[in-house]
Amino acid sequence: MFLEHLEVLQQFNIVSVVVRLTMALLLGALLGLEREQKQRPAGLRTYTLVCVGSALASITNLYMYQMYTGVDPSRIPAQIISGIGFLGAGTIMVTRVYRVKGLTTAAGLWCCAAIGIALGAGFYSGALISGLMIVISLRLFAFVDKRFLKYSRYMYFYAEYSSKDFISDLIVYSRNNNYQLLDLEITRESNSNSFFATFQLKINNPGIRLAIQSDIQNLSGCTLAEELK
Repeated sequence: MFLEHLEVLQQFNIVSVVVRLTMALLLGALLGLEREQKQRPAGLRTYTLVCVGSALASITNLYMYQMYTGVDPSRIPAQIISGIGFLGAGTIMVTRVYRVKGLTTAAGLWCCAAIGIALGAGFYSGALISGLMIVISLRLFAFVDKRFLKYSRYMYFYAEYSSKDFISDLIVYSRNNNYQLLDLEITRESNSNSFFATFQLKINNPGIRLAIQSDIQNLSGCTLAEELK
């Protein structure tokens, strides 16, 4: 890319430092905006700070390498890649219905740190290309996921019910319609007569997903039945 051929940007000077940090700010903000729109735990500010901080750490390592003998130019970037895990782990959570959420946000933060390291090291083209690819993949693959789910033969449900007859009716319903009932987990709320369950159904016709959800909601004692996506 042409940026790598500009001598002023390849040298370690105030111009190259400003350009690298500015690009880190812009690319980090671009990634953060995509997450912000989806109300994820890490958004615009988090992504921007991670990217700029990683770029600064990488620049600092290059500065130390030039100023002092015996300094490993990859030491700090290596620690960033491993250390960013604590921030990513903080965005991952297991919901009440045992669904893991936040993995995409955590992976995005890790990629954002890598982009910052690349910019700090002066690898402009790699940072720009990967940043654009990540944004495109987050947007495009979300659409692909929804389209794929529409034709999936598996339905994952969360249900709340007040009568134990719900489970027996669910088994009978599945058997009568030739559906496979999978991964059934039942939990009772403490000091309450309420129960909730998570389960999968392997169905024959994905085109009747809404009808199946309605059938489950009408089973004995069911107070809530939702398909988890």
